[in-house]
Amino acid sequence: MPTATVVNTFEIGKATLELARRSTLKLVADIPAEHHCHQPVPKANHATWVLGHLANTDNFFLTSLGGRDPVIDKSWGDLFGMGSEPTGDPGRYPSLTEVKAGCERARAALIDWFASMDDQKLQSPLPDQMKGFAPNYAGVMGTLAWHEGLHAGQLSAVRRSLGLPYALEV
Repeated sequence: MPTATVVNTFEIGKATLELARRSTLKLVADIPAEHHCHQPVPKANHATWVLGHLANTDNFFLTSLGGRDPVIDKSWGDLFGMGSEPTGDPGRYPSLTEVKAGCERARAALIDWFASMDDQKLQSPLPDQMKGFAPNYAGVMGTLAWHEGLHAGQLSAVRRSLGLPYALEV
């Protein structure tokens, strides 16, 4: 009889976040530099905005829910935050290299914060003002992975409009 493997709540959430990020980065990897701010339709999210938005979102949860210091520049909230409107002007944004680095830094800090919690803390309810995101801290990891998947779909539209292949290996 096979033995059961017990995986804790954090490991499940971490694997989900890592899969989402690997997939997102693969969708961006071969978009030519001159098309990082390409919008397939007016006002659409482009690769630079999506990565900056994901970094800003991770930073939001890290600071507002985790009480940690920010790991990206405060100005990114205006550029990439909820309600910001992407433009096709690359001069408005940090370089894609800088945005990717911020994205990696924010995700690493977020995962470190989740790793600092035991299962009991991960299963505890969120503060009232944050309950719309998930029922508990562990649920935030799933919410963030879902959110990233939503934006990965937008990157797929960017890719298709540039004539790049739709599907990528995970």
